[in-house]
Amino acid sequence: MSDPFNQEPTGDEFAEDPAFPEQDEPESEARRTVTAKGVVVAGARTVAGLVGIGVAAVTIAAAVLLPLPTIGSTPESMTVTPVPTAQQLVCAGSVLRLADDSGEGATTVSALGRPDLDAAASEGEVSTTEVEVSDAATGGTSSAPVVVSTPPSDGATESALVSGAQAELVNEGDFVGLAAADCAVANGDSWLAGGSTEVGRTTLLSLTNPSEVAATVNLELFGENGPIIAPGTSGIIVPPNGQRVLSLAGFQPDVVSPVVHVKSTGGQVSATLQQATVRTLVPGGLDIISSVSELAASTVIPGVLVTDLDAVQALRKGGDPQFDDVETMVRVFAPGEGTVSLTVTVTPENGAETGTSFQVDVDAGRVTDVPIQQLATGSYTIGITSTAPVVASARVTSAVGQATDFAWFTGASRLSGAAQVTAAPGPSPVLHLANPTTSDAEVVVAAAGGASRTVTVPAGASGLLALEAGTTYSLSGFEALYASVSLAAGGMIAGYSVRPPGVGSAPILIYP
Repeated sequence: MSDPFNQEPTGDEFAEDPAFPEQDEPESEARRTVTAKGVVVAGARTVAGLVGIGVAAVTIAAAVLLPLPTIGSTPESMTVTPVPTAQQLVCAGSVLRLADDSGEGATTVSALGRPDLDAAASEGEVSTTEVEVSDAATGGTSSAPVVVSTPPSDGATESALVSGAQAELVNEGDFVGLAAADCAVANGDSWLAGGSTEVGRTTLLSLTNPSEVAATVNLELFGENGPIIAPGTSGIIVPPNGQRVLSLAGFQPDVVSPVVHVKSTGGQVSATLQQATVRTLVPGGLDIISSVSELAASTVIPGVLVTDLDAVQALRKGGDPQFDDVETMVRVFAPGEGTVSLTVTVTPENGAETGTSFQVDVDAGRVTDVPIQQLATGSYTIGITSTAPVVASARVTSAVGQATDFAWFTGASRLSGAAQVTAAPGPSPVLHLANPTTSDAEVVVAAAGGASRTVTVPAGASGLLALEAGTTYSLSGFEALYASVSLAAGGMIAGYSVRPPGVGSAPILIYP
C-alpha cells in the first residue's frame, strides 16, 4: 500500500522573526307491493332524474370543453442571513489529583497549580470566564476550567475564528510533567482514547458544562478485554457552568487500555482525561488527553515526537515491568464485533527518510495498543486507515535519566481552507502540518498582528514549523490539511491537535 506521507517536504526556512523562531524539527331492502299510483310516481321521478342527469352531463361537457382562465403567481419569499452566534470554547483547567495538599483524602479531587492560558479571535475581543462549580473545589478560581467566548461582529455574515490553548508545568511531589491542551467546543458526543488504571497510574475524567442548563451524561467504557459494565456510568448530572471529575479506577481498576465514549443530553460538555504516572516513588509524568467528536476510517496524527530514543530504551533494559508503558504505541478502538484490519503508516516529518507501513488486525469491541518500536529521535506523522471507523491516539515517552514524562497525541480533524491555532504558552511550541492531498499545499501562516509566511507542504508529505509561545496564528491558502502543536524541553513533552473553526451562518430562503 502506498504511503500517504512519503514525499520529501520542501520549502524555505523562516527568516528569523519572534513569531517564527528557529526550530530543528443514517343488507338489502324488504319487498313492497307495487300500485299504479306508485308506478306513476316512480316514473315521474325517473324522468326527472334522467333530465337532471342530462343537464349535469351537458354542464360537465361544457366545463371540459371550455378553456379555464389561467391564474399564476410566484410565492413571496425572502432571503435572510442569520447573524452568527457567539463562538465558545472550553479550556480544561488545572491538572488534578486524587488527594489534598497533605496527601490525605484519597477520594478528594484537588488542583495542582494553575495553567497558563492564551486565546484570541480573528475579529473582536475574547472573554475568559472560569466555571463556577467544580468537584475539585476550583470553581471561580484561576485553576478552574475556563470558557472562552467572542461575540459576533455587527453585520457580520461569517463567524470569527477563535482559538485558545493552555500549558502547565507541574513539579509537586509525585506529580512532575508538562501538560498542554487546546480549548475545544463542547458537544453531545465524544470519544477519549488514553490513560490507564493500573497500579501507579491515575486517570481522571473531567466533564465541563459551559451552558446554562444541566447536562445529563452517559458513559460507555471499553478496555483490552471488551466493554466495561460498571455502576454509576449513566445519569451523571453536570451542573450548569460546572465541572464533574470522576476517577476511571472507580469504575474499573487495573485496566491497561481504557477508551471512554461520552454522550450528553441537555447541556453539552467538553470531556478530557488527565493521566498521571508514578513508578514506586519516582514520578512518571502526566498529561491531558483531548477528545474527538467522531470515529473515522482514516486517522492522521501529526507531530508525534520521539525526543530521545536511547534514553527511553535505557529505561527498559532492566526488564522492570513498571516501564512496559514507555514505548511508543498507537491505541485503537472500533465498536461492534468482528475483525478490523488496519494499515499503519509512519512517516518522518523531516523528509530525509522514507516512511514505513505495516498491517495489523484487531478485534472490534476491544481496545488494542499497537507498539511502534525503535523510532529514531525526531517527529513523525502517523496515518491509520481501517476497514471500520475507529478512534485512535498515539503515546510517546520522553526521558532524562529515570525521570520520565509522556504525551498523548489524538487524531487531528481535517482542516479545509482556513483555521486558527494558538501556540500554548509552554516550552518550544512547534506546528506540524500534514498534507493528505495530491497537490502541494501553499499554507499561509500569519501571526496575529505580525509577520506571515507562505510554506509549501508537498503532496502527501508533512512539515514542521517553530512558533512563538502564546501567539495566535491563522492558517490559510490550502485545500485540506491536518495540524497539531507539540511542546518539548528538558525531558518534558506535551501536544494537542488543531481543530477546524466553528460553523458560521448561511443564507436561508423564507416563505411567509
